[in-house]
Amino acid sequence: MKALFFENISGWALRRFRLDGSLLLVAIVLVLVGGASVASAAEFQQGSYSGMLPRGDKVVFKFDGKAKFVLADKDGKALVEGTYKVTKDQIEFIDETGPMASKGAKPGKYKWKLEATKLSFTKVEDASEGRSKGITGTTWTLEK
Repeated sequence: MKALFFENISGWALRRFRLDGSLLLVAIVLVLVGGASVASAAEFQQGSYSGMLPRGDKVVFKFDGKAKFVLADKDGKALVEGTYKVTKDQIEFIDETGPMASKGAKPGKYKWKLEATKLSFTKVEDASEGRSKGITGTTWTLEK
């Protein structure tokens, strides 16, 4: 049995190893970069988020796992109840009941962004100015 030493590797085999090694390195980098992109793309996190209305009142925006939301005052009284639908980085709200609900309004569409425990919304399309001001007028903090 012949031992394989560096000097026994032909030029062709060495070039092929360099090429294969380079391709392998590129493939590893692409997988890592692609994996980092997937890992950093936050998913919408259900739960309760506290914020302040433009008037300065504390409110809690609760999102459940059944596509329902409730916006409640500091005492837990529902101000708006409705449904939401998340598609990638957008969320759509339909108000259904409550004293601050935009009943009969078309759905409001927003981009959402979650950084650590801070949730913010940017209006995409919403004819309801009240809903828009309430949703975008604060940064929402995830309650633990």
